[in-house]
Amino acid sequence: MNFYNMFVAIATLFILGAVGYLIRKKDVLKDEANSNIPKLITEVTLPCLIISSMQIEYTWDKVADMGLMLLVGVVAFVIQYGFVALIPGIFGLADKHEKGIYQFMVMFQNSGFIGIPVLATIFGEEAIFFGAIYIIPYRVLIMTLGVKMMDSRIRKFNYKELLNPGMAATVIGLFLFFTQIKLTDFINQPLEIVGGLTTPLAMLFIGASMIDLKFEKIFVNKRMYIISFIRLLAIPIILLIVIKGFVTNEIARGVPVIIHAMPVATLCTIFAKEYDNNVDLASSGVFMTTLLSMVTIPIVATLLLMV
Repeated sequence: MNFYNMFVAIATLFILGAVGYLIRKKDVLKDEANSNIPKLITEVTLPCLIISSMQIEYTWDKVADMGLMLLVGVVAFVIQYGFVALIPGIFGLADKHEKGIYQFMVMFQNSGFIGIPVLATIFGEEAIFFGAIYIIPYRVLIMTLGVKMMDSRIRKFNYKELLNPGMAATVIGLFLFFTQIKLTDFINQPLEIVGGLTTPLAMLFIGASMIDLKFEKIFVNKRMYIISFIRLLAIPIILLIVIKGFVTNEIARGVPVIIHAMPVATLCTIFAKEYDNNVDLASSGVFMTTLLSMVTIPIVATLLLMV
């Protein structure tokens, strides 16, 4: 991937986001319709995208890259958790609820809803295959460690929480990849068409959601600037510096770095509401990092090209 292609890819995301903002502002896209887009993406278009992207030829190189990326995931976890441990001291937090929300923001990025579409735009369909595999441990962690951060009460883990369309699509896609079962055109082409809606829908939703931002409230929280810097720049850049020496494959190196450059996971707000935590603080983190990621993702992508 060269700089021009990267620039066009990021510019495309910006334009889609701008269109989303305009159609919401003009009330072409109603609030109820916009609020249903995440469900449409996570339960329909993203699973289709994942399955269709895994219809690729089996090679030992790809299997080796899968193993290497899981190793990178361990490195990334250590980096992220290091920042998580520092957050209470940096902010001087005594309130356990606020501490949990800030730690969640640092630990969990929006890997699936925004991450996968961005990977597809920058690197192409092959990156979706690696991205879907890379975020499997993330899905487990967010339903265990993530819930623990948001809810300090002792709570029994329910494995059924991991059973979702995205995880099911990843399992099906891996099965098809390892068995080399090729879907017929009558199945695969509809999957590709529906899956192709993921990126435009995600960016339209993000742009449309900006219309409800109360900027005067979000940008007065000085802690959020530190969280945004750690989440959007510090973690992916440190990860890139650490892995650049032993990960030479462009996609295998780029996928983890771009994934960890994503804004705070939307589940931050959902969990805050579910576990009676500070919903306003959680929403501010999601919105602010999503907004700033429009600038920081091109920066991280450019650094990838320079390595």
